[in-house]
Amino acid sequence: MLGKKTSYWDEKGCLETVRALCQQPASWKRTQKQVRDQKDALKAFMEPALARPDLTIAFCGLQGVLAKTLFDWADTDVKYETRWLAEGETLSDQKNMVLVSIETEENTMELAEIIDRQPVSVLHVIVTGSEKSPLVHAAQGLVNMYGLVVKDAGLTSLILAAFMTLHLEILDDLQLDDIIHSATQVLNQNAPVLEDFAASHTYPALRAVGFNIRQKRHGMKEMTGVMKASFISPYTGLPYDGEPLNLLYLPDDPSLKKEQVELTKVLRREGQLVLAVEARHEEAIRADGTLDLKLLMARHNVYAAFAFLTVFEAMVVFTAAKHNIALDDGPRDIRMSLDSWMEKAKLEDVIDA
Repeated sequence: MLGKKTSYWDEKGCLETVRALCQQPASWKRTQKQVRDQKDALKAFMEPALARPDLTIAFCGLQGVLAKTLFDWADTDVKYETRWLAEGETLSDQKNMVLVSIETEENTMELAEIIDRQPVSVLHVIVTGSEKSPLVHAAQGLVNMYGLVVKDAGLTSLILAAFMTLHLEILDDLQLDDIIHSATQVLNQNAPVLEDFAASHTYPALRAVGFNIRQKRHGMKEMTGVMKASFISPYTGLPYDGEPLNLLYLPDDPSLKKEQVELTKVLRREGQLVLAVEARHEEAIRADGTLDLKLLMARHNVYAAFAFLTVFEAMVVFTAAKHNIALDDGPRDIRMSLDSWMEKAKLEDVIDA
C-alpha cells in the first residue's frame, strides 16, 4: 500500500488510515454506480425545482474541514445558488429551495430537527449510507422528501453523492471515471515520488491551496478554501516550527492556471516550499516539485477536487510517518484547519471509512 509493505504501516501506527485511503477510489466507483442507478428517480423528484431559474440548493449535516473545503468547488458549474445551511436557519417558504442533508451515524437526530423546522415547500434529499436510516424510512410516501441511499458509504463517498445531486443535468460519468483513475495512479505509481518529496524536505504543516481557486480574490490569506494539516510533535506535544509546504492545484483553464502560477512565484520568492499538482502537464512549472494528475478531461472537471484531495491525503500520511505520528491513534498529533477556523481531527475526517 502506497508503495510500502503492510508491516511498515503497522509499525508506524498508520495501517488503518492507509488502508482506508487506498480503498477510496473503489468506494467512489461504487458510489458513482449507485447514484447513477437512482439518477432518473432523483431527477424526476427534483424536476419542479430544477426547471425554475431561482433555485437554491442548501446543504447540511457536516461541519468538518473536508466538507467545507470540497463544497467551495461545488457551485462552479451550476446555474443556481449553492450554499451551506446556517446554524438554526429556517429556509424561506417564498423561494425555490432544496435542502440536501448528509446523514452520518452521529447526526440523525440533529438532521431530523433541522428538517422538521423547514416549511413544507422545501424539497428534501437525504444522502445516507444506511438502508435502515430512520430519516429515509420517514420519507417514504412523502412527496417532498427523497432518500438517496449509498450503501456502506464512508465520509468522502457521502460527500461525492451529495455533490453529484448538483449535476444531474450535466452529469458526466466520464469526468468522474477520469478522477477515479487519476486517484488510483496517485496511490500506486505516484506514491514513491510523494514519499521521496516528504523525506527530502522539512516542513511543519501541509497547506492545500486550490480547492476554490475560482473564487480567489486577494491572495492566499483571504482564500476560504485553504485546507491545512499541522503536525504536532509526539514528543513535546507542540507544533513544529517553520514554513508550511504549499500543495498548489493548477487547473487546465489558462486564466485560473495563470493565477496559481503567479502565486507559485510569490511563495518561492518568500522561500516557501511548493509542490505543484497539475491537472494536466503542459508547461514547466518552477516549483520545488511537480505531480501530473494526467486528467484526460481536465478542463472544468467538476470532480477535480477529489483527485487533488487524494494527493493531500497521501502527503499527510507520508509526513506523519516521517515524524512517527501514529494516525490510527486519534487526533492528538495532527490538526486539520480551514483559515482561522480550527479543529482537531483524525485523518478519517478526510479519508473515506
